[in-house]
Amino acid sequence: MPHSSCFSAYSGDELMEKYRQIQSFRPTIGIIFSSIALGIPDLVAALRTESIPLFGSSTAGEILVEGKADPFHDQSAVCCFLDFDPALFRISLFERGEATSFFLGQQIGAWGCGQFSRPAFIIAIAGLKNDGEAIVRGIQQAAGRSVPLFGGMAGDDGLLEDTLVFCGNQISHDGAVVLVFDADKVDVHGIASSGWVGIGAEMMITSSDGNTVNTINGRPATEVFKEYLDVEDSELQQIGINFPLLIRRPDGTEVLRAFLSVDFSSGSLTFAGSVPQGSLVRFSSSFGYQTIEQAVRELEGYHADHPHASLLLLFSCIARYRVAGSMTADEVLTASRLWNAPLAGFFTYGEIGHNRLGTCDFYNETLSLVLISLRK
Repeated sequence: MPHSSCFSAYSGDELMEKYRQIQSFRPTIGIIFSSIALGIPDLVAALRTESIPLFGSSTAGEILVEGKADPFHDQSAVCCFLDFDPALFRISLFERGEATSFFLGQQIGAWGCGQFSRPAFIIAIAGLKNDGEAIVRGIQQAAGRSVPLFGGMAGDDGLLEDTLVFCGNQISHDGAVVLVFDADKVDVHGIASSGWVGIGAEMMITSSDGNTVNTINGRPATEVFKEYLDVEDSELQQIGINFPLLIRRPDGTEVLRAFLSVDFSSGSLTFAGSVPQGSLVRFSSSFGYQTIEQAVRELEGYHADHPHASLLLLFSCIARYRVAGSMTADEVLTASRLWNAPLAGFFTYGEIGHNRLGTCDFYNETLSLVLISLRK
């Protein structure tokens, strides 16, 4: 079992001071989820002098269980430094540039397969226009549909303006940072739970391109959302993330999709993941405590079958906190209590994880818990 030191910090100086206080082991990897308020470029520059591989993302709120304190942090950085054998993992950052999100995923998947014969991926994705589902499908195309794959989309304190990810000496505003483990020696698995339910009449996506929806029932997507939510242009982006579309795909599967970007000139909305043309959709909502109670039950059920973990990473949609408030702590503290392992995470704009059947997908409004441990 690797040693670990997990803590929160509210400035770059505090982070470096706490890092240098680690005396009982020599860290080989750092996982950092940070608010943009801390000046992430400065954090990266300061840690560069320590020559430690980093897996990092900007956040819409930070999560760290420290004793009985509130697990939620605001405008901070939560950090986990560990001494995993460097032969068991690799970290790299990939820029998307002019490529498609699917091609970005293919690059990530091919790279991971080149590092280990059985890779397990944890990724954080930057950019408000990236298609999270397309990235997942690209990784699966290169690495196989059953590959362990978890992560989330970076946040920016809920501003929905600019997100970023980083590793040891690089920062990206539209790419992905990737942590890949040797799955022959490191067990990486987890569970995703949502709880949002469909409401209202079913509609059809009449025009879309990847994750950009132009029209719903033949009307501009922005107008449909504004009418349903009874909001003005200035309110749409912040309120809309709490009311995702429940999409029934052409193959019959269902998934939630929240939009992250608005183009009023064209009437289009860019969602965190793919929204196929011809899909049937409904608005959806959460009933607060019922959503959290469902997650707690599913975590307890998963623990019964998977009782051991050395480290827990949590990727949870910011909308869960906005809708359920302090009750959201129940699902976080339940995970910490059940596995009795360090838990760090952040509030995201999209989540990647495995459902109860073990199928990996890209989600919104979801909690994705990742369990990491050395194989015996």
